Amino acid sequence: MSIEISNLTKTYKVKGREITALNNISLSIKEGEFVGLLGPNGAGKTTLTKILATLVSPDQGTAFINNINIKNSKKIRQLIGPLFGENGGRSLYYRLSIYDNLIFYSSLAGVPKKIAKKRINLLLDYFELDKYRDVLVMKLSTGMKTKVLFIRTLIPNPKILLLDEPTLGFDANTSDKARNILEYFNKKFKTTIILTSHNFQEVDSLTERIVLIDKGKIIKDCAPESFKQLASKNFIDIHFSMKKFNKEIFSALISQVIGGQLVEIKRKEISKNANIFNARIVAKKFPIIETIALLNSMIVERGGKVFQLQPYQPSLKEAFLAYLNSSEKKYEENIEQKIKISNR
Repeated sequence: MSIEISNLTKTYKVKGREITALNNISLSIKEGEFVGLLGPNGAGKTTLTKILATLVSPDQGTAFINNINIKNSKKIRQLIGPLFGENGGRSLYYRLSIYDNLIFYSSLAGVPKKIAKKRINLLLDYFELDKYRDVLVMKLSTGMKTKVLFIRTLIPNPKILLLDEPTLGFDANTSDKARNILEYFNKKFKTTIILTSHNFQEVDSLTERIVLIDKGKIIKDCAPESFKQLASKNFIDIHFSMKKFNKEIFSALISQVIGGQLVEIKRKEISKNANIFNARIVAKKFPIIETIALLNSMIVERGGKVFQLQPYQPSLKEAFLAYLNSSEKKYEENIEQKIKISNR
């Protein structure tokens, strides 16, 4: 099912101040798309998800799911499966067992009892909760509660999944299982999925499209690979040797001499004459070609040897953090400019 969002705006009042969570957002998502929502804390991701889940009303704008206005909350809730990982199981009944909770919520979703039992048994077994089926929710760990919430969301086989940090509290094994089953639903049932997560590996491996939201606005809307390629123009990978090496001094030189930032450095080998390193650097002050030339000269002048020096494509997380740094710098420069103007 498709999602059409047009000019959504939402503001909140916090301690007398008006905060704009969403600022005139428009977005189209086709049936069967797997979309990742990225952005810093407070960007508006959760607000957007809650509006689509009919839990929050927008101040302005409209949104339609399968051509049904989200104002028709009864019909919309029959189509969607929302999951907000931050609640830690608060929406479950603590004095009921896992199984009784799932049966109860399945009946609320209109799933026939025979079908619900079959799906519950399969999912409990898949997430290794079968032996805990009769345990009261109040006795579960946070991770186990999140598993129950995840299962509860999938049982009705919703046409659209709205997932906000769905794997929060999962261990590595459970996270893999969650990713696998989301991929299965998306491919097998053409389930449209919106995923908000700070797990960049999860977003990168699952989604075909990312929407970057910052300060209530959509900044980027593209494939993960395209976003990484956009950032790659600033990233450098270098393999070099140096006799005397100090990480703090090297990092300072990167900043002062070539106007860049040291992202990561690893010692690859130790020989009698030199240490061999692999480093990743972000070009900031100068274009990447000029930065590469300056970096090469800097190392050679200090008695080092460069084996390999080239641009590289960053991970989704590195690209995202580089964008945030750039965005924050522009914000600070804008504020400084406004202060200068106001002081004239």
